[in-house]
Amino acid sequence: MAKLLYTVDNLVDEVRQQLDELNQDSVSTSGDILPSLNRASDYAFDILARKYPEPILKYSFMDFTSGVTEYDIPESVFEDRILKLETVLPVGTSNLANYVEIQRISYSDVGNYDTGTISSFPRYYCIIGRKLMIVPQPSGEYQARVWQIRNPEKLVLPQGRVTLLNSPNNYVILDAAGSDLTTQSDSLKSYVNVVDGQTGEIKGTLQISSINSNKVTFRTVPTRSTVLNREVGGSLADIAIEQDDYLCGVEGICVPYFGTPTSNFLIQYAVAEITRKLGGQASTEEQILDKFEKQVEKTWVGRQTSLRVKKRSGSWNSPIRPYIRTSLK
Repeated sequence: MAKLLYTVDNLVDEVRQQLDELNQDSVSTSGDILPSLNRASDYAFDILARKYPEPILKYSFMDFTSGVTEYDIPESVFEDRILKLETVLPVGTSNLANYVEIQRISYSDVGNYDTGTISSFPRYYCIIGRKLMIVPQPSGEYQARVWQIRNPEKLVLPQGRVTLLNSPNNYVILDAAGSDLTTQSDSLKSYVNVVDGQTGEIKGTLQISSINSNKVTFRTVPTRSTVLNREVGGSLADIAIEQDDYLCGVEGICVPYFGTPTSNFLIQYAVAEITRKLGGQASTEEQILDKFEKQVEKTWVGRQTSLRVKKRSGSWNSPIRPYIRTSLK
């Protein structure tokens, strides 16, 4: 069964219903509700990062250079949380590869491993500030796979749901084009993210060429190749766009990643914050918030677990359990 369409607009409406406050002057969507929802999203990601990181886990690749020990941590890493680092070792001339874990050490132990010699491949790393330090120095060019917690995307209002698309002519028809869209090529508002209406994942980023009522046409040659570290495409054909996907500002997403209980937590967090701002009885709302927070912490319950067994020795490459011989007496 398909997930019902649920956007940031729905979150905002539910916050207002809980507050019983429809006065835009007292509670502003852009000035009060959206900032509170984004603070709630950061908090929820922090909870998941500690309790159940798999849903917000991703990996990327970076290149190690011979003789270079320090590398920038990717900007997309949430709170610089690197969970695992691996060296990619090619297998012969094929496209296959082995992944060898680089063990993390404390900065206080760097002197024990940084002997000034050059290693055939990276063995240890530590985090210093926003840098990864690799010791000993690698002797060649290597690719590394970085397992990380991804940053939460900023929650923004939707700018229209796709009701019809024409990939050959590079345009879409929206149910209602948002007022934040513009054709001014030097404005960030001319760039939009195409967001999956079911999952909240960003499918791609495009630049608007023209807006005619609810028809939005995109530039085949965008003014900029990247915006806010997002690669800007030039063709709908390169994006797996579908009906019921959404357009929103390039700053974030308009469909939350998670449903309940996380969405309930976001709403209640915003309600508690704004109630406190308005001078209301925030203690009651915070008690309810605490219950939702505990639900988010238990998101992992009922899911398959994994054994915390690490293979440190290169001698143990077989996935088969060792056979223990016993004798009957």
